[in-house]
Amino acid sequence: MPIKPEKVTMNTVTANAARQYRAEATNMNLDGVSNMRLATAQILNTIRDNASANYRDYIPEADPASQASVRQIGGIIMNYPALQNEFLSALMNRIGRVLITSKVFYNPWSGLKKGLLEFGETVEEIFVNIAKPFQFDPAVAETDVFKREIPDVRAAFHILNYQKFYKATISNDQLRQAFLSWQGITDLIAKIVDSMYTGANYDEFLTMKYMLARNILQGRMNVTEVAPVTADNAKTIVSTIKGVSNVWEFPSTNYNLSGVTTQTEKRDQIILLNAKFDAVIDVEVLAVAFNMEKAEFMGNRILVDSFGALDTARLNILFKDDPNYVPISSDELTALDAIPAVMVDRDWFMIFDNFYNFTENYNGQGLYWNYFYHTWKTFSVSPFANNTVYVAGAPTVTSVTVTPATATVVKGQNLKMTANVVTTNFAPKSVNWTVTGGNDAATTIDIYGNLHVSENETAASLTVTATSTFDDSKSNTATITVSTPE
Repeated sequence: MPIKPEKVTMNTVTANAARQYRAEATNMNLDGVSNMRLATAQILNTIRDNASANYRDYIPEADPASQASVRQIGGIIMNYPALQNEFLSALMNRIGRVLITSKVFYNPWSGLKKGLLEFGETVEEIFVNIAKPFQFDPAVAETDVFKREIPDVRAAFHILNYQKFYKATISNDQLRQAFLSWQGITDLIAKIVDSMYTGANYDEFLTMKYMLARNILQGRMNVTEVAPVTADNAKTIVSTIKGVSNVWEFPSTNYNLSGVTTQTEKRDQIILLNAKFDAVIDVEVLAVAFNMEKAEFMGNRILVDSFGALDTARLNILFKDDPNYVPISSDELTALDAIPAVMVDRDWFMIFDNFYNFTENYNGQGLYWNYFYHTWKTFSVSPFANNTVYVAGAPTVTSVTVTPATATVVKGQNLKMTANVVTTNFAPKSVNWTVTGGNDAATTIDIYGNLHVSENETAASLTVTATSTFDDSKSNTATITVSTPE
């Protein structure tokens, strides 16, 4: 009796068949039919079950017990271009898109993404800082009761900034050859799926690593010194990690870029470990540091080959026309490679899938199909989420230089100030801005260095100071002359 595969859905095909494609290709089931044949028959019959009435009228069910079955189906499909198009479209859109074969690279950091953003291209992240305390005083209540106290609400916008597509070509001859054996169908899928999906997943992983590296190099992350990484120092390093992990559970302004008061529970603390460091550290000990059982902790531990292992050649191609892309030098890669671990709040990575689409077209002149996989994403990080980089060396701030050092600003106008902060061992480069010497409260400077001189300012000059947030002994000033509009 011919063995008919069980009717299954497209997703069931993925789950059941993908595991059998290569590793079990030569294994036989109890009825003497290879698992490869069963997997391929499931794919062919699932396509048929979900195809048009015309397709089902022409194409018989695949019989894994019959060597000639796949060739019979192939012979019919190759004689009708309409059936070819429907077969290939279903094969890739319904099956190939969700198929994970043994060769497809899986992004190990994908669990840190925020999912699919179905509408719009911008995500607004809003953070409300904790309210200020006031002293109870009935004497002033009648005058203060209706005064406004505007909440400290901050926002960060994460914008679609990644639009790529991948392309693969399949010729008529390649499609014809796919029906010469049961394995030919899975090989055809691999030719299309492996290259495009592996490329997309690898580039996503590479971009996440690059984004992390740039934030470290730009001094936009908190830094904690640890002992040099050796097997003997592993427990000492874990103790340091545990100390920071414990502190994160309490409200603090010290571990996020915006300086807001926030905290991170243990379950939301993600530790990214350099593979070399992970090799010398006891995961059991590290799990205890996070107050978790080992099995539970493994979901908070994510490995990376190295923070400095970046495919710069591919990055240069990936972001060739991006004005915001800054190549990373070999010296910077060496410094990044020495980082044993980075710890982030689960919400630090703000990465969204905005759009993905798989499509194809047939070139009648060249007798081939071109397949396209489009993927659009938002890559960003939260300025309100806790983070720390563990470095084997003392992070220091060498100097702070304010630009411009002198300037003249007309009353009622603005001036953008910048601070160049020189550091070692990835010390944060953020500064606190202050303006002194003014006589009007409306003369201010914000956290980004935007100076506003009030139109009612009576002072002849102002002093703008930038002070390192990491080392308040390092600062620099600029002198601003206030002029009257003509």
